[in-house]
Amino acid sequence: MGNQPMRPKPPHAAALRARVDESCETAAEAILDADVLLLATGAGWSADSGLAIYRDIAKIEAYAERDLDYRDMCKPSWLAEAPELFWGFWGSCFNDYRSTAPHGGYGIVRGWRDGLFARSEVAKTVRDRVRREELVPSLEDLKIEEEANAPSPPPGAFFVYTSNVDAHSYDAFDAGEIRECHGNVELYQCGAAPRPCARRAWRAPRDHAFAVDAATMLAPRDAAGAGAPAAEEKAAVDDVPKVGATAGAARDAASLLRCMPAESCDREASFATNWPTCPACGGPARPAVLMFEDCAWVDSAAQDRRYREWVLAVRSAATELDRPLRVAILEVGAGGNVTTVRCESEHVFRGADNVETTLIRVNPELPLPDGDPEKLRAGGVAVVSVMCRGLEAVAKIDAALKDRRPDLFDRGAFEELP
Repeated sequence: MGNQPMRPKPPHAAALRARVDESCETAAEAILDADVLLLATGAGWSADSGLAIYRDIAKIEAYAERDLDYRDMCKPSWLAEAPELFWGFWGSCFNDYRSTAPHGGYGIVRGWRDGLFARSEVAKTVRDRVRREELVPSLEDLKIEEEANAPSPPPGAFFVYTSNVDAHSYDAFDAGEIRECHGNVELYQCGAAPRPCARRAWRAPRDHAFAVDAATMLAPRDAAGAGAPAAEEKAAVDDVPKVGATAGAARDAASLLRCMPAESCDREASFATNWPTCPACGGPARPAVLMFEDCAWVDSAAQDRRYREWVLAVRSAATELDRPLRVAILEVGAGGNVTTVRCESEHVFRGADNVETTLIRVNPELPLPDGDPEKLRAGGVAVVSVMCRGLEAVAKIDAALKDRRPDLFDRGAFEELP
């Protein structure tokens, strides 16, 4: 099977579900022992906020009538072929993500970061190495534009690696410690075919919302109300969340993208109609999100560089210790449809000198390692399988941490988001 995710057989699955509490205790011990924490998240992490996941997001009548599923809708070719359909889908996704609050797990993990990983000696070493050393080629060498609003300070002993495009991580974590490997819907790029006019992205205005006809899932170019908050449909309790119908709580305006750097120039003219345009060439714009059959996505080179610098700084810090540097990777909700996060979790520190990694894989369906467990162990990676949903696991791990280290909570280090 190679690196394809494997579903545990029924007896094994039943045993894993029965051991969820025990597995969360083991995970808590690994996090307490760790010098570094990497939070790696997939669609299941967003699902706990009431957002739709891969298999459900496009399960609505308007798409069924056109015989379209999620993979069909996530193709950039619709921008030229049927822009009303393209912006109906991506505009609804944007509205859903903007209006839905991130779940409490973000605040819990932020508390772990602050209490365990922000001020340690390893965190200081990593920061110093990121500041001092050119660990990866510069953006100038890569001939790619630097982002206009680079965040600071450099990360310490914590990072977020996510395939989610909802940008919810910015409500909780610093921009300099976030790597979005598929981009996010808050950023837009030139959508000119066959290539963008420039490899640069810009932010949507804070008060923007797309006007979408809920019955047809079409977004007319000059629809009245473009740029004004749209009414958001909430899914019934027994319904499955899908595009245009979420099940989460309303997002707090005070915490909305509070850690995302402000745009350095005015891009609001780009959103003058319901179909955003490129401020450089005047042609069509599109979300800076990696879609299927997409060879024109503008990734954030600076964000990617920060993440790679951090990984190399952690590896470098390990060589200075007289004991193995311990890394905990908390992977939550990364499924088998797009395996970017699962691959990163298993390989990012595998085989690194003087590094011991514990991969805590939280998934209600696919909690097992994808690679050969013996080869993973030989590369310094041990896997803890937690077969439940992400928020449930994080709450259980948090309770176990409180039992073991109440002194951290007494100082208020683990407070949740306001």
